[in-house]
Amino acid sequence: MVDSKATPATQYKSLLKYFAVRFCVAVTLAVILLGAVELYSYRRYRHYGLDTLEPAAQLDLAENGSASQNEYWKEFQQSNRVLYHQYVLWRRAPYQGELISINQDGVRRTLHTQCDGPTFTIWTFGDSVMWGGAAPDAETIPSLIALDYEKAGKPVCVVNYGEKGWSNTQEMVGLIEQLKHATRKPDIVLFYDGGTEAFAAYQSGQADVHSNFNLFRNFLDNWGDTQKASFSYLRQTNTYRLLDKIAVRKPFHREGDESPKPLNTEALSVAVVENYIQNIDIVNLLAKQYGFRAIFAWYPNLAVGHKELTPYEQHVLDIEYKKFPNLGPMYQAVYNRSEEIRRADFYNLENIIDAQKDSIYVGISHMKPEGDKIVADRLFEILEGKGGGPADARDALKVSGK
Repeated sequence: MVDSKATPATQYKSLLKYFAVRFCVAVTLAVILLGAVELYSYRRYRHYGLDTLEPAAQLDLAENGSASQNEYWKEFQQSNRVLYHQYVLWRRAPYQGELISINQDGVRRTLHTQCDGPTFTIWTFGDSVMWGGAAPDAETIPSLIALDYEKAGKPVCVVNYGEKGWSNTQEMVGLIEQLKHATRKPDIVLFYDGGTEAFAAYQSGQADVHSNFNLFRNFLDNWGDTQKASFSYLRQTNTYRLLDKIAVRKPFHREGDESPKPLNTEALSVAVVENYIQNIDIVNLLAKQYGFRAIFAWYPNLAVGHKELTPYEQHVLDIEYKKFPNLGPMYQAVYNRSEEIRRADFYNLENIIDAQKDSIYVGISHMKPEGDKIVADRLFEILEGKGGGPADARDALKVSGK
């Protein structure tokens, strides 16, 4: 209580002190409250920022985890960081581990390879399946292909230009950049695709875009605002995201994770495959100019093919479909439409592991080393010209009644 007998100056100081103390208390309480809400929002939604492979990996480790597998996934987490890379947008940051090694250019190590002098050279492109999302360096598809060459007594240089989330158009741009700057040009360029073509179209609702297209577009559309004095940074807080989801009454998801509206999967699948065919034609023109052979293959995944799924694989598929509703029909439509790709060096390998009874997958598209070995052996046959025509596998399935 303020003393009525005090001088006006004393009264003013007392009121100011009274106000300052209570203002500080109010600010402190507000900061604590905001901190608590921010922490709650982070803990509630942090799993939405995980790599899509992580839940499947954690499930596999819980069931069959070994010391080497635990060490691999530890290194995977540490190396799962990308940096901006000109024209192709992103590549992995350099990393040196026992099981995962990435050089200064963002290119993963390939074993059983000799990249010196005039050695026969194969460049491989693809998304995280080619990169080796569930495999150590020695058991990625490129390393296993190189091992097949080594066993055959044929020295080879295999370079793994695969990168997580890359679409075929990104790969084509990456190829152009490598052709411009590499001293030793390739004899063969191998593309291993399919999943990201379907998933990127599912995410954005359009064909011929890279992964997380909407995220990149929205960031650049609003980039000018971030250069001005404003409070736009508050949109990046967990509290803002929580309040935004409450306001619009919709479940939380990362922007770009889910398609914003119902998709016409048939129309999209036509556009996806038409784009892929155009890319094949462009790469073949590059092949004529630079003197290499281009080979294109699509990989299997849990949503396509006829493999009898194990309980673990079915669980993984259920996790994916819960997070990405209607993703299955998108994959199936795109892969069914790929039957229309009639090019001499296109191979659809979606049925290559149908006969396998054990769990092969770790995630919807990534496979354990034994699955990668099956794929690598088949790709080696194709690379060596022993695989026959691209329709052979499909024709065999028709004969068997599948």
